[in-house]
Amino acid sequence: MASEKKKKKKKWVKWVVIAVIVLVLVIVIRGCSANAAQALYTPETVESRDIQNFHTFTGIVEPVKEEKVCPKIANLKIEDIVVEEGDEVKEGDVIMYLDTESIQDQIDELELSMSLNEATSDLNIKLARNNYYDYRNNLNDGYNSNIVTVSQNLASAQSQMDTAFRKFVDATESYQLSASLNAAGKNINKINAQNKIDSAYQSVRIAQDSLAAADHAKRNGETVTKDKELLELDYDTAEHRLEQAWLDYNNAVAAQKATEINEGVALDDKFTAVLDAQTTYLNSIDAFNAAQSAYEIALRGADSQLSTYRIQYDQAINNGNASLNELKLAELYEKLDDCTIRASMDGVITELPKKKGDTTELTAPVATITSFDKMKVAIKINEYNMMGTSEGEQVTVTLNAIEKDYEGTISKISRNAESKNGVSYFSSEVDFLADEDVRVGMSVEIKLITKEVKGVPSVKTDSIQTRDDGSTYVNVYGEDGKTIEERDVEIGISDEMYTEIVSGLSEGDTILVTPLSGLDMGMEIG
Repeated sequence: MASEKKKKKKKWVKWVVIAVIVLVLVIVIRGCSANAAQALYTPETVESRDIQNFHTFTGIVEPVKEEKVCPKIANLKIEDIVVEEGDEVKEGDVIMYLDTESIQDQIDELELSMSLNEATSDLNIKLARNNYYDYRNNLNDGYNSNIVTVSQNLASAQSQMDTAFRKFVDATESYQLSASLNAAGKNINKINAQNKIDSAYQSVRIAQDSLAAADHAKRNGETVTKDKELLELDYDTAEHRLEQAWLDYNNAVAAQKATEINEGVALDDKFTAVLDAQTTYLNSIDAFNAAQSAYEIALRGADSQLSTYRIQYDQAINNGNASLNELKLAELYEKLDDCTIRASMDGVITELPKKKGDTTELTAPVATITSFDKMKVAIKINEYNMMGTSEGEQVTVTLNAIEKDYEGTISKISRNAESKNGVSYFSSEVDFLADEDVRVGMSVEIKLITKEVKGVPSVKTDSIQTRDDGSTYVNVYGEDGKTIEERDVEIGISDEMYTEIVSGLSEGDTILVTPLSGLDMGMEIG
Protein backbone atom coordinates (compact mmCIF):
# COMPACT_ATOMS: atom_id res chain seq x y z
CA MET A 1 0.00 0.00 0.00
CA ALA A 2 2.80 2.35 0.92
CA SER A 3 4.49 1.38 -2.33
CA GLU A 4 1.47 2.41 -4.37
CA LYS A 5 1.26 5.78 -2.59
CA LYS A 6 4.90 6.44 -3.39
CA LYS A 7 4.29 5.65 -7.06
CA LYS A 8 1.32 8.03 -7.27
CA LYS A 9 3.33 10.79 -5.54
CA LYS A 10 6.23 10.40 -8.02
CA LYS A 11 3.80 10.56 -10.95
CA TRP A 12 2.25 13.73 -9.60
CA VAL A 13 5.66 15.38 -9.08
CA LYS A 14 6.67 14.41 -12.59
CA TRP A 15 3.73 16.26 -14.10
CA VAL A 16 4.34 19.30 -11.94
CA VAL A 17 7.96 19.43 -13.09
CA ILE A 18 6.88 19.10 -16.74
CA ALA A 19 4.35 21.93 -16.29
CA VAL A 20 6.99 24.17 -14.72
CA ILE A 21 9.43 23.45 -17.57
CA VAL A 22 6.77 24.26 -20.19
CA LEU A 23 5.92 27.49 -18.40
CA VAL A 24 9.57 28.48 -18.29
CA LEU A 25 10.00 27.67 -21.99
CA VAL A 26 6.96 29.82 -22.89
CA ILE A 27 8.33 32.73 -20.91
CA VAL A 28 11.76 32.33 -22.48
CA ILE A 29 10.37 32.06 -26.02
CA ARG A 30 8.21 35.17 -25.57
CA GLY A 31 11.18 37.07 -24.24
CA CYS A 32 13.38 35.92 -27.13
CA SER A 33 10.67 36.86 -29.67
CA ALA A 34 10.40 40.34 -28.22
CA ASN A 35 14.18 40.78 -28.24
CA ALA A 36 14.40 39.51 -31.83
CA ALA A 37 11.69 41.90 -32.94
CA GLN A 38 13.44 44.73 -31.12
CA ALA A 39 16.61 43.88 -33.06
CA LEU A 40 14.80 44.08 -36.44
CA TYR A 41 14.13 47.84 -36.41
CA THR A 42 15.54 51.22 -35.44
CA PRO A 43 13.26 54.14 -34.56
CA GLU A 44 13.84 57.36 -36.54
CA THR A 45 12.34 60.79 -35.98
CA VAL A 46 10.95 62.83 -38.87
CA GLU A 47 13.08 66.02 -39.01
CA SER A 48 12.98 69.31 -40.92
CA ARG A 49 15.78 69.55 -43.49
CA ASP A 50 16.87 71.39 -46.63
CA ILE A 51 17.01 69.04 -49.61
CA GLN A 52 18.60 69.69 -52.98
CA ASN A 53 18.75 67.99 -56.35
CA PHE A 54 21.97 68.90 -58.11
CA HIS A 55 24.50 67.95 -60.77
CA THR A 56 28.23 67.95 -60.05
CA PHE A 57 31.08 68.39 -62.51
CA THR A 58 34.83 68.60 -62.15
CA GLY A 59 37.44 70.60 -63.99
CA ILE A 60 40.63 72.67 -63.84
CA VAL A 61 40.88 76.44 -63.30
CA GLU A 62 41.90 78.40 -66.40
CA PRO A 63 42.07 82.14 -67.09
CA VAL A 64 39.18 83.56 -69.07
CA LYS A 65 41.41 86.08 -70.80
CA GLU A 66 45.05 85.47 -71.69
CA GLU A 67 46.99 87.01 -74.54
CA LYS A 68 50.29 86.19 -76.17
CA VAL A 69 52.30 89.31 -77.05
CA CYS A 70 54.08 88.86 -80.39
CA PRO A 71 56.48 91.33 -82.01
CA LYS A 72 55.46 93.04 -85.24
CA ILE A 73 59.03 93.05 -86.57
CA ALA A 74 61.28 90.00 -87.00
CA ASN A 75 65.06 89.66 -86.75
CA LEU A 76 65.61 92.46 -84.24
CA LYS A 77 67.50 91.97 -81.01
CA ILE A 78 65.85 92.57 -77.66
CA GLU A 79 67.65 95.55 -76.20
CA ASP A 80 65.97 95.72 -72.79
CA ILE A 81 63.18 94.01 -70.80
CA VAL A 82 61.57 96.32 -68.24
CA VAL A 83 59.19 93.85 -66.51
CA GLU A 84 59.48 90.54 -64.71
CA GLU A 85 57.18 87.56 -64.41
CA GLY A 86 54.48 88.31 -61.84
CA ASP A 87 54.44 92.07 -62.52
CA GLU A 88 51.04 93.69 -62.98
CA VAL A 89 50.68 95.79 -66.12
CA LYS A 90 48.08 98.03 -67.70
CA GLU A 91 47.22 98.11 -71.37
CA GLY A 92 49.87 100.21 -73.13
CA ASP A 93 52.60 99.76 -70.51
CA VAL A 94 56.08 99.11 -71.93
CA ILE A 95 57.25 95.51 -71.66
CA MET A 96 60.53 95.63 -73.62
CA TYR A 97 62.56 97.60 -76.16
CA LEU A 98 64.03 96.28 -79.43
CA ASP A 99 67.21 97.49 -81.12
CA THR A 100 66.30 100.46 -83.38
CA GLU A 101 69.67 101.07 -85.01
CA SER A 102 68.95 99.43 -88.41
CA ILE A 103 65.58 101.14 -88.77
CA GLN A 104 66.97 104.53 -87.74
CA ASP A 105 69.71 104.20 -90.39
CA GLN A 106 67.04 103.61 -93.08
CA ILE A 107 65.13 106.69 -91.92
CA ASP A 108 68.19 108.91 -92.06
CA GLU A 109 69.15 107.67 -95.52
CA LEU A 110 65.65 108.18 -96.95
CA GLU A 111 65.24 111.67 -95.49
CA LEU A 112 68.58 112.70 -97.05
CA SER A 113 67.50 111.30 -100.45
CA MET A 114 64.20 113.18 -100.31
CA SER A 115 65.92 116.47 -99.50
CA LEU A 116 68.29 116.07 -102.46
CA ASN A 117 65.65 115.02 -104.98
CA GLU A 118 63.71 118.13 -106.02
CA ALA A 119 62.14 116.60 -109.10
CA THR A 120 58.46 116.21 -108.67
CA SER A 121 55.51 115.18 -110.75
CA ASP A 122 52.92 117.41 -109.09
CA LEU A 123 51.54 118.54 -112.47
CA ASN A 124 50.93 114.97 -113.66
CA ILE A 125 49.36 114.07 -110.37
CA LYS A 126 47.08 117.10 -110.51
CA LEU A 127 46.01 116.38 -114.11
CA ALA A 128 45.28 112.71 -113.38
CA ARG A 129 43.45 113.69 -110.21
CA ASN A 130 41.25 116.19 -112.08
CA ASN A 131 40.41 113.64 -114.79
CA TYR A 132 39.39 111.08 -112.17
CA TYR A 133 37.32 113.35 -109.92
CA ASP A 134 35.69 115.31 -112.78
CA TYR A 135 34.52 112.09 -114.44
CA ARG A 136 33.37 110.61 -111.11
CA ASN A 137 31.47 113.77 -110.16
CA ASN A 138 29.76 113.86 -113.57
CA LEU A 139 28.63 110.28 -113.05
CA ASN A 140 27.40 110.96 -109.53
CA ASP A 141 25.61 114.19 -110.54
CA GLY A 142 24.00 112.65 -113.65
CA TYR A 143 25.82 114.80 -116.17
CA ASN A 144 27.43 112.04 -118.23
CA SER A 145 25.91 112.48 -121.67
CA ASN A 146 26.03 108.83 -122.67
CA ILE A 147 24.43 107.70 -119.40
CA VAL A 148 21.78 110.43 -119.68
CA THR A 149 20.86 109.36 -123.26
CA VAL A 150 20.56 105.63 -122.52
CA SER A 151 18.69 106.45 -119.29
CA GLN A 152 16.15 108.54 -121.22
CA ASN A 153 15.78 105.76 -123.80
CA LEU A 154 15.18 103.27 -121.02
CA ALA A 155 12.52 105.49 -119.41
CA SER A 156 10.80 105.97 -122.78
CA ALA A 157 10.83 102.22 -123.44
CA GLN A 158 9.41 101.62 -119.98
CA SER A 159 6.60 104.11 -120.61
CA GLN A 160 5.77 102.58 -124.02
CA MET A 161 5.78 99.10 -122.51
CA ASP A 162 3.42 100.20 -119.72
CA THR A 163 1.06 101.86 -122.25
CA ALA A 164 1.09 98.78 -124.50
CA PHE A 165 0.37 96.56 -121.52
CA ARG A 166 -2.64 98.68 -120.48
CA LYS A 167 -4.02 98.60 -124.02
CA PHE A 168 -3.53 94.85 -124.16
CA VAL A 169 -5.38 94.44 -120.85
CA ASP A 170 -8.21 96.76 -121.99
CA ALA A 171 -8.61 94.91 -125.32
CA THR A 172 -8.62 91.55 -123.57
CA GLU A 173 -11.22 92.65 -121.02
CA SER A 174 -13.44 94.14 -123.78
CA TYR A 175 -13.28 90.94 -125.80
CA GLN A 176 -13.96 88.74 -122.79
CA LEU A 177 -16.96 90.90 -121.81
CA SER A 178 -18.50 90.77 -125.31
CA ALA A 179 -17.88 87.04 -125.58
CA SER A 180 -19.48 86.38 -122.20
CA LEU A 181 -22.51 88.55 -123.05
CA ASN A 182 -22.98 86.73 -126.36
CA ALA A 183 -22.64 83.36 -124.64
CA ALA A 184 -25.22 84.40 -122.02
CA GLY A 185 -27.60 85.93 -124.58
CA LYS A 186 -27.35 89.36 -122.99
CA ASN A 187 -26.18 91.36 -126.01
CA ILE A 188 -28.39 94.48 -126.17
CA ASN A 189 -28.58 94.52 -129.98
CA LYS A 190 -29.72 90.89 -130.07
CA ILE A 191 -32.24 91.55 -127.33
CA ASN A 192 -33.69 94.54 -129.25
CA ALA A 193 -33.88 92.51 -132.47
CA GLN A 194 -35.67 89.67 -130.68
CA ASN A 195 -38.10 92.15 -129.11
CA LYS A 196 -38.93 93.50 -132.57
CA ILE A 197 -39.59 89.96 -133.84
CA ASP A 198 -41.86 89.26 -130.88
CA SER A 199 -43.74 92.55 -131.44
CA ALA A 200 -44.13 91.91 -135.19
CA TYR A 201 -45.38 88.39 -134.54
CA GLN A 202 -47.92 89.78 -132.08
CA SER A 203 -49.12 92.18 -134.79
CA VAL A 204 -49.48 89.20 -137.17
CA ARG A 205 -51.65 87.38 -134.65
CA ILE A 206 -53.83 90.46 -134.17
CA ALA A 207 -54.14 90.94 -137.94
CA GLN A 208 -55.03 87.26 -138.37
CA ASP A 209 -57.79 87.60 -135.79
CA SER A 210 -59.09 90.76 -137.50
CA LEU A 211 -59.13 89.04 -140.91
CA ALA A 212 -60.92 86.04 -139.51
CA ALA A 213 -63.58 88.31 -138.00
CA ALA A 214 -63.98 90.25 -141.27
CA ASP A 215 -64.30 87.00 -143.21
CA HIS A 216 -66.95 85.75 -140.86
CA ALA A 217 -68.89 88.99 -141.14
CA LYS A 218 -68.61 88.92 -144.91
CA ARG A 219 -70.03 85.41 -145.17
CA ASN A 220 -72.96 86.25 -142.97
CA GLY A 221 -73.53 89.66 -144.47
CA GLU A 222 -77.33 89.11 -144.82
CA THR A 223 -77.71 89.10 -141.07
CA VAL A 224 -75.44 92.01 -140.43
CA THR A 225 -76.71 95.55 -140.41
CA LYS A 226 -73.79 96.82 -142.48
CA ASP A 227 -74.24 96.77 -146.19
CA LYS A 228 -72.22 94.45 -148.30
CA GLU A 229 -69.78 97.08 -149.56
CA LEU A 230 -68.72 98.02 -146.08
CA LEU A 231 -68.13 94.39 -145.23
CA GLU A 232 -65.99 94.02 -148.31
CA LEU A 233 -64.03 97.09 -147.31
CA ASP A 234 -63.45 95.77 -143.77
CA TYR A 235 -62.26 92.47 -145.17
CA ASP A 236 -59.84 94.14 -147.61
CA THR A 237 -58.47 96.34 -144.83
CA ALA A 238 -57.91 93.37 -142.51
CA GLU A 239 -56.27 91.42 -145.28
CA HIS A 240 -53.94 94.37 -146.03
CA ARG A 241 -53.02 94.71 -142.36
CA LEU A 242 -52.18 91.02 -142.18
CA GLU A 243 -49.94 91.29 -145.21
CA GLN A 244 -48.23 94.32 -143.66
CA ALA A 245 -47.81 92.48 -140.34
CA TRP A 246 -46.17 89.52 -142.07
CA LEU A 247 -43.92 91.91 -143.94
CA ASP A 248 -42.89 93.59 -140.66
CA TYR A 249 -42.28 90.20 -139.08
CA ASN A 250 -40.08 89.03 -141.95
CA ASN A 251 -38.16 92.29 -141.82
CA ALA A 252 -37.62 91.84 -138.04
CA VAL A 253 -36.33 88.28 -138.60
CA ALA A 254 -33.99 89.54 -141.32
CA ALA A 255 -32.82 92.35 -139.04
CA GLN A 256 -32.09 89.84 -136.28
CA LYS A 257 -29.95 87.74 -138.60
CA ALA A 258 -28.09 90.85 -139.71
CA THR A 259 -27.54 91.80 -136.06
CA GLU A 260 -26.07 88.35 -135.31
CA ILE A 261 -23.76 88.67 -138.31
CA ASN A 262 -22.69 92.17 -137.23
CA GLU A 263 -22.10 91.06 -133.64
CA GLY A 264 -19.94 88.16 -134.82
CA VAL A 265 -17.96 90.52 -136.99
CA ALA A 266 -17.60 92.94 -134.03
CA LEU A 267 -16.40 90.10 -131.77
CA ASP A 268 -13.89 89.04 -134.41
CA ASP A 269 -12.71 92.63 -134.64
CA LYS A 270 -12.23 92.75 -130.86
CA PHE A 271 -10.28 89.48 -130.92
CA THR A 272 -8.11 90.89 -133.71
CA ALA A 273 -7.61 94.00 -131.55
CA VAL A 274 -6.45 91.73 -128.69
CA LEU A 275 -3.90 90.05 -130.98
CA ASP A 276 -2.67 93.39 -132.28
CA ALA A 277 -2.36 94.77 -128.71
CA GLN A 278 -0.51 91.63 -127.66
CA THR A 279 1.94 91.97 -130.55
CA THR A 280 2.51 95.63 -129.71
CA TYR A 281 3.10 94.73 -126.05
CA LEU A 282 5.59 91.97 -126.90
CA ASN A 283 7.44 94.32 -129.23
CA SER A 284 7.56 96.93 -126.44
CA ILE A 285 9.09 94.31 -124.09
CA ASP A 286 11.80 93.61 -126.66
CA ALA A 287 12.42 97.32 -127.01
CA PHE A 288 12.60 97.73 -123.21
CA ASN A 289 15.04 94.81 -122.86
CA ALA A 290 17.21 96.30 -125.58
CA ALA A 291 17.15 99.71 -123.87
CA GLN A 292 17.96 98.13 -120.49
CA SER A 293 20.86 96.18 -122.01
CA ALA A 294 22.19 99.39 -123.58
CA TYR A 295 21.87 101.14 -120.21
CA GLU A 296 23.79 98.38 -118.40
CA ILE A 297 26.50 98.40 -121.09
CA ALA A 298 26.80 102.16 -120.71
CA LEU A 299 27.13 101.82 -116.92
CA ARG A 300 29.84 99.16 -117.28
CA GLY A 301 31.63 101.34 -119.80
CA ALA A 302 31.46 104.30 -117.39
CA ASP A 303 32.80 102.17 -114.53
CA SER A 304 35.60 100.93 -116.75
CA GLN A 305 36.51 104.48 -117.76
CA LEU A 306 36.44 105.59 -114.11
CA SER A 307 38.73 102.68 -113.18
CA THR A 308 41.11 103.70 -115.96
CA TYR A 309 41.26 107.27 -114.62
CA ARG A 310 41.85 105.91 -111.08
CA ILE A 311 44.71 103.73 -112.29
CA GLN A 312 46.25 106.69 -114.09
CA TYR A 313 45.89 108.78 -110.92
CA ASP A 314 47.52 106.09 -108.77
CA GLN A 315 50.33 105.66 -111.28
CA ALA A 316 50.96 109.40 -111.24
CA ILE A 317 51.22 109.30 -107.44
CA ASN A 318 53.56 106.30 -107.56
CA ASN A 319 55.69 108.00 -110.17
CA GLY A 320 56.15 110.95 -107.86
CA ASN A 321 59.27 109.97 -105.98
CA ALA A 322 58.58 112.38 -103.16
CA SER A 323 55.11 110.98 -102.54
CA LEU A 324 56.33 107.40 -102.67
CA ASN A 325 59.21 108.20 -100.37
CA GLU A 326 56.84 109.86 -97.90
CA LEU A 327 54.88 106.64 -97.71
CA LYS A 328 58.06 104.66 -97.15
CA LEU A 329 59.14 107.12 -94.50
CA ALA A 330 55.81 106.81 -92.69
CA GLU A 331 56.17 103.02 -92.70
CA LEU A 332 59.69 103.27 -91.25
CA TYR A 333 58.53 105.55 -88.44
CA GLU A 334 55.71 103.08 -87.72
CA LYS A 335 58.29 100.29 -87.49
CA LEU A 336 60.36 102.47 -85.18
CA ASP A 337 57.35 102.78 -82.87
CA ASP A 338 56.84 98.99 -83.04
CA CYS A 339 60.29 98.55 -81.53
CA THR A 340 58.67 99.48 -78.21
CA ILE A 341 56.59 96.44 -77.25
CA ARG A 342 53.65 97.28 -75.01
CA ALA A 343 51.05 95.35 -72.99
CA SER A 344 47.97 94.53 -75.06
CA MET A 345 45.67 94.25 -71.99
CA ASP A 346 45.50 94.69 -68.22
CA GLY A 347 46.83 91.72 -66.29
CA VAL A 348 49.87 89.94 -64.90
CA ILE A 349 53.04 88.96 -66.79
CA THR A 350 52.96 85.15 -66.49
CA GLU A 351 55.58 84.24 -69.11
CA LEU A 352 58.71 85.92 -70.52
CA PRO A 353 60.16 83.24 -72.83
CA LYS A 354 62.73 85.61 -74.38
CA LYS A 355 65.73 87.21 -72.71
CA LYS A 356 67.83 90.28 -73.47
CA GLY A 357 69.87 89.80 -76.64
CA ASP A 358 67.51 87.23 -78.22
CA THR A 359 66.26 87.80 -81.78
CA THR A 360 62.55 88.34 -82.42
CA GLU A 361 60.33 86.11 -84.57
CA LEU A 362 56.87 87.07 -85.82
CA THR A 363 55.28 83.83 -84.61
CA ALA A 364 57.15 83.52 -81.30
CA PRO A 365 55.54 85.36 -78.33
CA VAL A 366 57.84 87.50 -76.21
CA ALA A 367 55.41 87.65 -73.27
CA THR A 368 52.14 86.23 -71.94
CA ILE A 369 49.66 88.44 -70.07
CA THR A 370 46.98 86.80 -67.95
CA SER A 371 43.96 88.38 -66.29
CA PHE A 372 43.26 86.70 -62.93
CA ASP A 373 40.16 88.76 -62.15
CA LYS A 374 37.91 86.27 -63.88
CA MET A 375 38.52 82.54 -64.24
CA LYS A 376 36.84 79.73 -66.10
CA VAL A 377 36.49 75.98 -65.74
CA ALA A 378 36.02 73.68 -68.72
CA ILE A 379 33.49 70.92 -67.94
CA LYS A 380 31.65 68.23 -69.85
CA ILE A 381 27.91 67.79 -69.29
CA ASN A 382 26.50 64.42 -70.24
CA GLU A 383 23.24 64.23 -72.16
CA TYR A 384 21.32 62.92 -69.12
CA ASN A 385 22.18 66.05 -67.11
CA MET A 386 21.20 68.51 -69.84
CA MET A 387 17.62 68.74 -68.52
CA GLY A 388 17.48 71.88 -66.38
CA THR A 389 20.94 72.99 -67.49
CA SER A 390 21.32 76.12 -69.63
CA GLU A 391 23.66 79.03 -70.22
CA GLY A 392 23.35 81.68 -67.52
CA GLU A 393 22.59 79.19 -64.72
CA GLN A 394 24.20 80.02 -61.35
CA VAL A 395 26.57 77.39 -59.91
CA THR A 396 28.83 76.95 -56.90
CA VAL A 397 32.55 76.54 -57.65
CA THR A 398 34.48 74.73 -54.91
CA LEU A 399 38.29 74.75 -54.94
CA ASN A 400 39.18 71.37 -53.47
CA ALA A 401 42.66 72.32 -52.28
CA ILE A 402 41.56 75.29 -50.15
CA GLU A 403 37.95 74.18 -49.55
CA LYS A 404 36.62 77.56 -50.63
CA ASP A 405 33.42 78.29 -52.55
CA TYR A 406 32.82 80.86 -55.28
CA GLU A 407 29.67 81.84 -57.13
CA GLY A 408 29.89 81.14 -60.86
CA THR A 409 27.82 81.10 -64.04
CA ILE A 410 27.56 78.64 -66.92
CA SER A 411 28.78 80.90 -69.72
CA LYS A 412 28.90 78.47 -72.64
CA ILE A 413 27.36 75.13 -73.67
CA SER A 414 28.38 73.61 -76.99
CA ARG A 415 25.61 72.67 -79.41
CA ASN A 416 27.66 69.74 -80.73
CA ALA A 417 28.10 66.63 -78.60
CA GLU A 418 31.13 64.40 -78.22
CA SER A 419 30.47 60.68 -77.76
CA LYS A 420 32.42 58.57 -75.28
CA ASN A 421 31.54 54.98 -74.23
CA GLY A 422 28.10 55.35 -75.76
CA VAL A 423 27.25 58.58 -73.88
CA SER A 424 27.13 62.04 -75.44
CA TYR A 425 28.91 64.92 -73.69
CA PHE A 426 28.60 68.66 -74.32
CA SER A 427 31.72 70.79 -73.78
CA SER A 428 30.83 73.74 -71.52
CA GLU A 429 32.47 76.54 -69.55
CA VAL A 430 31.83 78.07 -66.12
CA ASP A 431 33.04 81.61 -65.34
CA PHE A 432 33.63 82.96 -61.82
CA LEU A 433 35.23 85.99 -60.20
CA ALA A 434 38.52 85.02 -58.59
CA ASP A 435 40.58 86.36 -55.70
CA GLU A 436 44.22 86.03 -54.67
CA ASP A 437 43.65 82.46 -53.41
CA VAL A 438 42.77 81.14 -56.85
CA ARG A 439 45.56 79.67 -58.94
CA VAL A 440 45.54 78.47 -62.52
CA GLY A 441 45.53 74.68 -62.68
CA MET A 442 43.65 74.10 -59.42
CA SER A 443 41.05 71.32 -59.48
CA VAL A 444 37.48 72.34 -58.71
CA GLU A 445 34.04 70.84 -58.27
CA ILE A 446 31.05 72.54 -59.87
CA LYS A 447 27.66 72.17 -58.21
CA LEU A 448 24.49 73.05 -60.17
CA ILE A 449 21.30 72.97 -58.07
CA THR A 450 18.38 71.87 -60.25
CA LYS A 451 15.72 71.77 -57.50
CA GLU A 452 15.68 72.78 -53.85
CA VAL A 453 13.27 72.81 -50.89
CA LYS A 454 13.97 74.28 -47.45
CA GLY A 455 12.71 73.29 -43.99
CA VAL A 456 10.56 70.33 -45.10
CA PRO A 457 9.77 67.11 -43.16
CA SER A 458 12.12 64.36 -44.31
CA VAL A 459 13.35 60.87 -43.50
CA LYS A 460 16.20 58.68 -44.64
CA THR A 461 15.60 57.50 -48.16
CA ASP A 462 16.12 53.81 -47.33
CA SER A 463 13.30 53.95 -44.74
CA ILE A 464 10.70 54.44 -47.49
CA GLN A 465 9.16 51.28 -48.95
CA THR A 466 7.52 50.95 -52.38
CA ARG A 467 4.65 48.63 -53.24
CA ASP A 468 4.14 46.88 -56.57
CA ASP A 469 1.62 49.54 -57.61
CA GLY A 470 4.19 52.30 -57.07
CA SER A 471 2.67 53.72 -53.86
CA THR A 472 5.04 54.47 -50.97
CA TYR A 473 4.81 53.86 -47.22
CA VAL A 474 6.83 53.73 -44.02
CA ASN A 475 6.61 51.44 -40.95
CA VAL A 476 5.20 53.00 -37.76
CA TYR A 477 3.87 51.85 -34.38
CA GLY A 478 0.18 51.05 -34.20
CA GLU A 479 -2.17 52.71 -31.73
CA ASP A 480 -1.21 50.17 -29.07
CA GLY A 481 2.42 51.28 -29.36
CA LYS A 482 3.56 47.73 -30.03
CA THR A 483 2.31 46.42 -33.37
CA ILE A 484 3.88 47.59 -36.64
CA GLU A 485 1.68 49.20 -39.28
CA GLU A 486 2.18 50.65 -42.78
CA ARG A 487 1.48 54.32 -43.22
CA ASP A 488 1.04 55.74 -46.74
CA VAL A 489 3.21 58.76 -47.52
CA GLU A 490 3.58 61.09 -50.49
CA ILE A 491 7.21 61.86 -51.26
CA GLY A 492 8.87 64.86 -52.95
CA ILE A 493 12.47 65.42 -54.03
CA SER A 494 15.40 63.37 -52.75
CA ASP A 495 19.14 63.90 -52.46
CA GLU A 496 19.65 60.10 -52.25
CA MET A 497 20.33 60.25 -48.49
CA TYR A 498 17.12 62.01 -47.40
CA THR A 499 13.69 62.28 -49.05
CA GLU A 500 11.06 64.99 -48.63
CA ILE A 501 7.72 63.89 -47.08
CA VAL A 502 4.93 65.88 -48.73
CA SER A 503 2.08 64.26 -46.77
CA GLY A 504 1.47 61.37 -44.37
CA LEU A 505 4.02 62.38 -41.69
CA SER A 506 4.80 65.49 -39.67
CA GLU A 507 7.97 66.76 -38.09
CA GLY A 508 8.59 64.88 -34.82
CA ASP A 509 6.77 61.68 -35.83
CA THR A 510 8.57 58.37 -35.26
CA ILE A 511 9.00 55.72 -37.92
CA LEU A 512 10.57 52.26 -37.80
CA VAL A 513 13.55 51.57 -39.99
CA THR A 514 14.75 48.03 -40.67
CA PRO A 515 17.27 46.67 -43.11
CA LEU A 516 15.48 43.32 -43.12
CA SER A 517 12.35 42.23 -44.95
CA GLY A 518 11.13 39.68 -42.39
CA LEU A 519 9.28 42.15 -40.15
CA ASP A 520 5.60 41.25 -40.67
CA MET A 521 2.86 43.83 -40.36
CA GLY A 522 0.84 43.22 -37.20
CA MET A 523 3.81 41.73 -35.33
CA GLU A 524 3.67 42.75 -31.70
CA ILE A 525 6.73 44.44 -30.24
CA GLY A 526 7.64 44.14 -26.52
